[in-house]
Amino acid sequence: MRPLQWILFSFGYPVSIGVISRFVPVVRHRRWRWLLSHHLAVGAIIAGWSLRRETPAIAVNSAWLVVSSLWYWKGSHLAASGTKPSGV
Repeated sequence: MRPLQWILFSFGYPVSIGVISRFVPVVRHRRWRWLLSHHLAVGAIIAGWSLRRETPAIAVNSAWLVVSSLWYWKGSHLAASGTKPSGV
């Protein structure tokens, strides 16, 4: 593992896992700073995997970045409108 990759992963994985473990409250309470730190962390993870050209890892983490963004966007729009998501 390259030193830069180690640095990226050392920041990315702990921060992203920490935010993911609290993702529902992040969305529900519209904690955009948490989302920003999550996006920076996942970006660091993607950059780390890019150094090794690990396409599957890049694809999985990029997909999660898109899904988490859409989840936050949809959740924040539901919270703003006062609508509860179905199944709640």
